[in-house]
Amino acid sequence: MMQRQRPSGVESADDGHYWISISDLMTSLLFIFIIILAYTILSFSEKSAVFEESFYKRGELLTQIQTTLQAKNIDVDIDIKNGNMRIKSDGFFAVGAADLSADGQAKMAEIALVIQAKWQEKEAFKNAIDTVFIEGHTDNVPINQSIGGRRWTNMELSAQRAINTYTTMDAAAQIGQMKNRDDKYLYSYSGYADQRPVPGNSNSTELERAQNRRIEFFFALTSPQLNLKK
Repeated sequence: MMQRQRPSGVESADDGHYWISISDLMTSLLFIFIIILAYTILSFSEKSAVFEESFYKRGELLTQIQTTLQAKNIDVDIDIKNGNMRIKSDGFFAVGAADLSADGQAKMAEIALVIQAKWQEKEAFKNAIDTVFIEGHTDNVPINQSIGGRRWTNMELSAQRAINTYTTMDAAAQIGQMKNRDDKYLYSYSGYADQRPVPGNSNSTELERAQNRRIEFFFALTSPQLNLKK
């Protein structure tokens, strides 16, 4: 019995149509991939530019705060790269004490007013800063006296100093009401005892321990968003 065969021309046409479809699909997928990659690179580039702008604005803000405070005879150290402003706590707190001295309260109130004024001076400063962390830090020497009827740890002391700093600043400048661009509260506080010494310090000498006893303000940058006001 003879079997009918498909014409070779029809078979070739079907095979060609099949391979053309796969080729078109791969081309389309490649085109989509290129578009997504280009968008990702562009978005990353734009966000990097926004982040860099915020970084420089934070540095400008810290520099202006330091200059203004120095004119008021209040010495602070700033770390432009990491966004920190440091104040040696020995001039604000008695040894082993969590309450600010009278002079410490006056100076901390002035610091609050200066930060507030400078932060509100430019819209770009507001856009650059997400949170200002008030951090209490101590050296690695245990406390030798009791506070409130019991002996505190350095962790408790550093945390309470940060809290008292916050409340003093809030009484002077209502920092508890200040909000960032996302309408979230600007200030926060925490204590770290001797866990985060000044970079390069090891608490091995009295000079290093004195530098590590500090109140530190960390100005955290906002996450990059596009179309921010300059």
